[in-house]
Parts: sequence; C-alpha cells; structure tokens
Amino acid sequence: MSAEPAAAAAEAVEKELSFVNAKGERLMGRLLDTGSEDAVVLCHGYVANMGMCRFPLVAAQLAAAGISSFRFDHACAIYSKSERKGPFRMGNHEEECQDMRAAVDFVHSQGKRVVCLLGHSKGGTNSVMFASRHHDVPKIVNLAGRFKCREGTLQRFGADILERLAKEKAIPRKEQWGEWVMTEEDFMGRVGLDMEGMARSIPPTVCMLCLHGTADTTIPYQARGVERESELCASVVPNSRLILVEGADHNFTQKEAGQQMAAHVVDFVLS
Repeated sequence: MSAEPAAAAAEAVEKELSFVNAKGERLMGRLLDTGSEDAVVLCHGYVANMGMCRFPLVAAQLAAAGISSFRFDHACAIYSKSERKGPFRMGNHEEECQDMRAAVDFVHSQGKRVVCLLGHSKGGTNSVMFASRHHDVPKIVNLAGRFKCREGTLQRFGADILERLAKEKAIPRKEQWGEWVMTEEDFMGRVGLDMEGMARSIPPTVCMLCLHGTADTTIPYQARGVERESELCASVVPNSRLILVEGADHNFTQKEAGQQMAAHVVDFVLS
C-alpha cells in the first residue's frame, strides 16, 4: 500500500463531494482521504444510501489501515441529496453499473487509484456486472449480494407479480420512504439478469470476495443444502473466495458482526 497505516489514519479527512453520472445526474458522495493513493469505492443497495450498510464503519476501518474510501448515493438512493432525473426504479442495474464506473473514474480524478470496489445487496449484484465489464479494479467485494435475481424478486413481491404486471403494466407501491410505480419493464430489468453468465466472464485477474452473514434472512446465502446467492456466486467466479460471518444478518447490524465484516474487507484489500 502507499501510506503508513498510523500516519494515514491520523491524517484522514472526510469531504463531501459530487460527480456527474452518464445520465447527467449529480450524485453526492463522501471521500474519507487518508493521504493514501489507494482507495476503495463503496456502493449501496436497494432502498438504501451511503450512510447505511455499515459503510461508515467500513470506511473508518479502512482509514485505520491507511486506505482511503469513497462512498456515494445512487440516483435512486432513499433520503438522499443525489439528483434523480426520472422515477424511482428497482431494476435499473445498467444505470447503477454506469454509476459505479463514473464513481471509479471520479476517484481517479482525485489522484487516487481504486484498488477495490464493494457492493452491498443490490450493489453486490451490480458489482458482478461491473467486474464482468471493467477489469481495471483488481478486487471486488460482493457483500450479501443477490445472485438468484428472479427467484429472490418473486419471493419479495409475490409469485403472481409477473401475471399482475402483464395485465396491469404498472403497479403503484407505497413504502415508508415514499411512493413509486413498479412497471413491467422495470421488473424485467431485474429478473432477467444473467448473473451466472456475467460471473463466469470475470477474468482471473479480478479477485472477488463473496462475504455473507449466516443469519441473513433477506438474501440467504444457503437454503436446504442447495447453493444459493453468495455461495453460488463464489463457485462460478474464476478467482473468488467465500467468507461467512457467523450469526450476521443482512446489514451486519450487531456490533461484533459489523466489526468482523469490516475486518474481512480490510484484510482482503490489504492481501
């Protein structure tokens, strides 16, 4: 790495910055700068933002190891200052993968080199897409990511959701954080992802860590002895490893689970 851990941690400064994505939306982010040239980009998941997913803890642990980090809000982040041109969407993986690319390029423009990209939950799904297309980030962390998108989405919204969308075309939804409209096109943008094909196309020069909690009920890593989600992803990505955090839920909310998860991320980046 390019900075001594103790010195970098002491000098870490956090700045609120913004950049523009491919759609011309201005996205907000936070750079925790240790003075190191090496940086990790953190990408949140569905109905989340950069303050969730234990990202502040991960950023702090990276800083303690002398590593800079940049976390940001996608356009469809909730409770966010990022700009969104258009409606909220759940199946906008293509756009969010482009956001990842724009974030990596922005960090490069700040004089850093991105040594790792981490995606949580839906961001983990997006990280597989990113790694299949862009090979300049040598390490990827798929943190509690969805891999079986069709199965998981039908489980979340009901087995009859495809029939309902085929008939109604659009279904209004009211959530705690706001209202949005699910469309057939948006839904198919998620359930139609060829995750296995993308995972197998990731070159061995890119190393992926699949990190998951054993008590995750939102996206279970395994069910009834059948390979699921992170376990399946790790089995098909050419250069990958799987680490399970015992007793951790989807967001690693328990203090010990969060600390363990962050420590695994730091160890992977430093390895």
